[in-house]
Amino acid sequence: MTYDKLTVTLLTLLSREEHDSINAQIARHLLTHGEVLGDLSVKELAAACHVGTGTVSRFAREAGFDDFTQLKEAFSSFSRSFAQVAGESEAQRRASLASHVSSAIEQVRGGVDREALVRLVADLDRFERVSAFGLLKGQAAALDLQVDLLMQGKWVDTCTSLAEQADRIAAARRDQLVVLFSYSGAYFEYIDLSQELRRLDRPTIWMVCGRNVPRQEYVSDVLRFDSDLNPLGHPYQLEYVAGLIAQEYAALVASRQKTR
Repeated sequence: MTYDKLTVTLLTLLSREEHDSINAQIARHLLTHGEVLGDLSVKELAAACHVGTGTVSRFAREAGFDDFTQLKEAFSSFSRSFAQVAGESEAQRRASLASHVSSAIEQVRGGVDREALVRLVADLDRFERVSAFGLLKGQAAALDLQVDLLMQGKWVDTCTSLAEQADRIAAARRDQLVVLFSYSGAYFEYIDLSQELRRLDRPTIWMVCGRNVPRQEYVSDVLRFDSDLNPLGHPYQLEYVAGLIAQEYAALVASRQKTR
């Protein structure tokens, strides 16, 4: 499932802002009224958000845009898309959603790249410094992995802000492992790290994604799973794989302890 860049940028910005901050108020207003704000001038947008024009310009820069003009250009791709299940009654919709989710889980259960899974778990065991990230719903899988491995004494660093994720990946070095959960493999379409990751001491980067996603530049290895990338299967398939990674890590540790 692919989101427009404005939605990703603003939602992840909100994750690091205080609820009542000016930036949070502007971001919520933009997300709520995005369809009608694309043609507004900086002055009109400032009035709509009840702030000054300077505040809007500063917000644009702090959100990761060069200026207000670039922020405004992002509105051209702003869209809302919600996959609604079929059913005239609540019971029918409940059953329909359950069917979609269970089918998605069954699909990925029978179609995980087992050899890649073994390699990823080996890297998790080998690296002391590990980070896991995802965008929006994909971040749920990163959080699942963080908690599951923490319960096994393995610390995994994560954060929800896109800007902070980009900074941490850019700063990571050869002794670090980065695991990216990206349903459609579009993670690097939202952040440009082409310059930062051209260095020789860049980190080992794994991407967890659907079966037909090609391996991208700067990605060291890929754990793929069968998926039709139906929005109703997102993020359940990613969370299943995150759980599977944690289970296989536990099995690896237990196996090693038995041989001692």
